[in-house]
Amino acid sequence: MSDVRHLLELSAEESKRFVDSFDTVLVDCDGVLWTVYDTIAGADTALELFREHAKTVKFITNNSVRPFASYRQQLLALGHEVDEQDIVHPARSVVRYLRERQFDGLIYCLGTESFKVCLREAGYNLLDGPSQPLPESFRQIIATVHDQAPVRAVVVDVDFNLNYPKLLRAEQYLKQSADCLLLVGASDRTLHVRDGCTILGPGCFVEMLERATGRRAVVLGKPGYHLRGSVVEEYSLVEPARTLLIGDMLEQDMAFGSLCGFQKLLVLSGGTAKEHLATAQNTLEQPDYYADSLADFIALFEKINDP
Repeated sequence: MSDVRHLLELSAEESKRFVDSFDTVLVDCDGVLWTVYDTIAGADTALELFREHAKTVKFITNNSVRPFASYRQQLLALGHEVDEQDIVHPARSVVRYLRERQFDGLIYCLGTESFKVCLREAGYNLLDGPSQPLPESFRQIIATVHDQAPVRAVVVDVDFNLNYPKLLRAEQYLKQSADCLLLVGASDRTLHVRDGCTILGPGCFVEMLERATGRRAVVLGKPGYHLRGSVVEEYSLVEPARTLLIGDMLEQDMAFGSLCGFQKLLVLSGGTAKEHLATAQNTLEQPDYYADSLADFIALFEKINDP
């Protein structure tokens, strides 16, 4: 993939054509605007430059661990005020999907408390747990996981307290009814925390449930196909090629951009290093451009603004 060019390798004329080629910027958050711990240098200035050049800026994330209030606070710290509708967020995408299908039933949810709060506030009834250790007895385990509750949807996202009984319980609900939905927010197999530290993501557990039940999950986070239509419709992206997706992951961000028909720019400030460009699994994961971080847009705009 040596033909993928660094953003700052573009000439002044190429840079201007590039900036003129998109109207909307869809920005991933973790690894692009901030790490788990700190703001990434230059992100605030880059966002301001997008606005100054009349670009519509929206945000997209697979991280539902943060509630919306946290996103709003962090974006305000970067000088960007947002409404909830300005952020594509797994819990919000799940709610939208359920509402579009007029879903009315019990949900079994593997997720964080903030994720479950979003579903409950939308009016849905949830089961969760068990959270406490169970006696190491088949009789006790089966009585817990095979309770035959009338669950009509199993929803999976990041769950830091996931355990074996929860997976067994999800499996049983999916097996007891062919109409029970399997919906997934974040499907990441790994979660990038910081340099040198990645952890197992929910995608690994989703794959286990798919194999155990013979079902295919409806993925409502990146790079889910079902998320594509929702994003394009909600933001009226009638010309998808005039949207620039900026992300830090090949499998989630670049593949999703390809499914949507967006232009794609990979930043190396998060979960992907330059050498990983050669390891993309397919052409869907190939970016159109790459940059060290959002700060490179500062130099890019300076280049096109020079007389």
